[in-house]
Amino acid sequence: MKNIFVEGIQGSGKSTLINNIVKFNPELHVCREGDYSPIELAWCALMSKKEYEVVLQKYNSIRDEIIKNTVREQENYIITYTRIITDIPGFYKDLENYEVYNGRKTLAELKEIIVTRFKNFTDTGYLFECSFFQNVIEDLILFHMLSDEEIIEFYRNLFRCIDAKKFILFYLYSDKLEENIKIIQKERCDENGNELWYQMMLEYLVNSPYGRKHECSAFEDMISHFKHRQELELRIVKEIIGKNAVILPAKEYDVNQIRTLIGFHNKISYNIRHMNNKEIALLDDFLYEAIFIPEGVDAPPKEIINAPELQIYVQDFGKQEGDICFVAEVDKKIVGAVWVRNMDDYGHVEDGVPSFAISLYREYRGLGIGTMLMKRMLEELKERGYQKTSLAVQKANYAVKMYKNVGFEIIDENEEEYIMMYVFR
Repeated sequence: MKNIFVEGIQGSGKSTLINNIVKFNPELHVCREGDYSPIELAWCALMSKKEYEVVLQKYNSIRDEIIKNTVREQENYIITYTRIITDIPGFYKDLENYEVYNGRKTLAELKEIIVTRFKNFTDTGYLFECSFFQNVIEDLILFHMLSDEEIIEFYRNLFRCIDAKKFILFYLYSDKLEENIKIIQKERCDENGNELWYQMMLEYLVNSPYGRKHECSAFEDMISHFKHRQELELRIVKEIIGKNAVILPAKEYDVNQIRTLIGFHNKISYNIRHMNNKEIALLDDFLYEAIFIPEGVDAPPKEIINAPELQIYVQDFGKQEGDICFVAEVDKKIVGAVWVRNMDDYGHVEDGVPSFAISLYREYRGLGIGTMLMKRMLEELKERGYQKTSLAVQKANYAVKMYKNVGFEIIDENEEEYIMMYVFR
């Protein structure tokens, strides 16, 4: 399963393309601008533990919201601060100072952050918006004023750090940039018709070192910059990314062509069936695989599954009333499992409501298998007369989206987890 990157100049239809791709495979973990991403840091504050503690103390009245929108990566704390709704004066401006773009980092620091995040990212099944080109190239052009050749050399080195087998980039090209920008200029207005996005983008360009050097001041300067950026990005696509990229006419591509190019379901055939008694020992493997490990965090030793709070999921499975398990097979190899039992686990809500567990080997995730396993189990539970089922999942886990897509709803939460329930209707 590949990671999919969607790029193109503003107004080219990136969000629409992403929405279309998600329809093909709802299991994809989508990272849009402002979301937490294991790669991209746009619209996010990156800080040390000491800096993070200062922010929590300074904005104590929204401490819980800050924590809720924070992901820890080893010694760093990343706050998706634009997701926090508050009218506290200065909050957004304060957190903006911890972003990595707009010249806030030296060129060496910025390059190291970008390359390190790409090197450390080994997962699959992600769909990224504006995570390879847009924010990086804007910073390299406007704030570090690198030449085209210097930027191309940076991307040449960056692409060497990426596993090309897991990478595909869709680039939305437009020969109507001026027309597209005028459209979003009108679309992205406030209720009084004020062109907020356009003013923000123009000020961004005008006040950058590049903008001051070239005396940028008007709409034509913005269009000129976007045309230059598109030409540069297309050079990188053709000279460096090559067969791992697809250039599409903005807003004029065939959606079915995208589906064929990605080929989610055409590359794998699988079978779902009940687990038999001789295979129950495999649940130890799937219990370990089910442990969510945030990006950048070392995996725990396998012995962790021997902890009592984890053993309740698998110990003597099949001997307790209500134990049910389905497995997914690929070429006669079991690659995933979904099981339920009545137990007092993290996702327990009340007696008689079975708790859900699902797991797949990493290389088989993002292919639709997990969704089909869950749907098969839900059918079985309904046939047996259950009224509901529940589960617990860490908030940062990409599987939250899959659970929602099959019908689970969040009914409770704590600092780290959601409690979700499916009600049969």
